[in-house]
Amino acid sequence: MRVEHVFNLAFGDRLNPLYYLGPISYYLMWLVVISGLYLYAFFETSVTGAYDSVEALTHGQWWAGGVLRSVHRYASDGVVITMLLHVARHWSFDRYRGFRWFSWVSGAAVLALVYVSGINGYMLPWDRLSQFVVVATAEWFDWLPLFNGALVRNFIFV
Repeated sequence: MRVEHVFNLAFGDRLNPLYYLGPISYYLMWLVVISGLYLYAFFETSVTGAYDSVEALTHGQWWAGGVLRSVHRYASDGVVITMLLHVARHWSFDRYRGFRWFSWVSGAAVLALVYVSGINGYMLPWDRLSQFVVVATAEWFDWLPLFNGALVRNFIFV
């Protein structure tokens, strides 16, 4: 409540961004989808060509590719941040029981899908960061009895 009071002082009662975390996440998700569709149209998904196609998008199409790549990245970060704040706010105000349980469960599923798609997005350029994300994700999955330590062996680099 103290944080909301500070935000109310700064933005007013009607324009407090903490009251609109759901719609802000929704708007940012549409920015991610639209910019992602454009970037995917020019992206080569092969292992040997992925990094080069990202470089071509960034430097060859400076305005459309480079700016949209930045919009895509920052909007993705914004979606994750606003979703976490939205979950934390509703959890702290005890707004997940009674008739809101279905919204809470479906929102948790959407949050999981956002994280899965985020991990997939980090894998696409196939640079050092994406290779780290792939290996770390494979190590996490290897803890599950289904994979039993066999998944990470696919990513041992010689």
